[in-house]
Amino acid sequence: MSSKADKHLHRKVRLVAPYPFTYQMRIKRDDVGKTILDFLHSRLGFRKKEEWLQRIAWGWIQQNEITAEAHFEVKASDSITLFNPRVIEPSVPDEVRVLDETADWLAVFKPAPMPVHPGGRYYYNSLTEILKEMGFQSLHVIHRLDAVTSGILLFAKSADFASKAQQEFMGDRVRKTYLARVSGQPKQQFFKVNHGIKRKKSFVFELSDSVDAKSAETHFEVKKSDSKESVLYCYPITGRTHQIRLHALKAGYPISDDYIYNPQSEGFGGEIQQRGISLMHTALEIPNLKIRLTCEDDW
Repeated sequence: MSSKADKHLHRKVRLVAPYPFTYQMRIKRDDVGKTILDFLHSRLGFRKKEEWLQRIAWGWIQQNEITAEAHFEVKASDSITLFNPRVIEPSVPDEVRVLDETADWLAVFKPAPMPVHPGGRYYYNSLTEILKEMGFQSLHVIHRLDAVTSGILLFAKSADFASKAQQEFMGDRVRKTYLARVSGQPKQQFFKVNHGIKRKKSFVFELSDSVDAKSAETHFEVKKSDSKESVLYCYPITGRTHQIRLHALKAGYPISDDYIYNPQSEGFGGEIQQRGISLMHTALEIPNLKIRLTCEDDW
């Protein structure tokens, strides 16, 4: 079974010129009491502590409009700002395309890796900013995909429709289908995983039976398989972060190139969110709103 990565050897990429930027961070409950250094490293872990120490020494971090020191403690009322005189954003695939559009909503294909909205190292190379450049200025985010996941995303063109759509998502009345390339060969054509999920640290989650874990259920169906890899249809019944990735791992068939959750993955030498994985959102149906979208390729 050929790797999906083979088809992306000559992808077009989107680059933005370096630019100065000042970013203000919100204080979360878990941040209170941390030192400035630990706060920055825990919230923006793509930089090592040594890099944050250098930025603090340069005076690029302010706490309540005062140049911060690494040992300063974070308080709930604090205003923490970060300045970078020359932001260099990671490149992203130049493959955003409109799938369908009505007066109420816009459906697009999001390539991976690409975040849905600005955050971390990404601003202009996020999907919402790219869509603004394409002429879609006032979209409402209804649901999300991980930066490393590709596929269908639905946006609302008004607050009223966004509310209606979000009610359908929250009421588990949305049917979603994903394709995943996984390691191993399932013995059953159909199987399911029902196991809770909670945040482990930063953007990494874990399976858990603890009381603070969120319940999660995913159904799987084998599309094709050989002795080493398989392609699965994935039907998430709930919508937890990293749900399909963790439930595939729990079943014994982790996504083949998932460098976070697959113990057998070859790993990745660059930034951890700068490579897409073989997981694609290929179908979305909201019966009560008469929406049915598909975007399946030749997996």
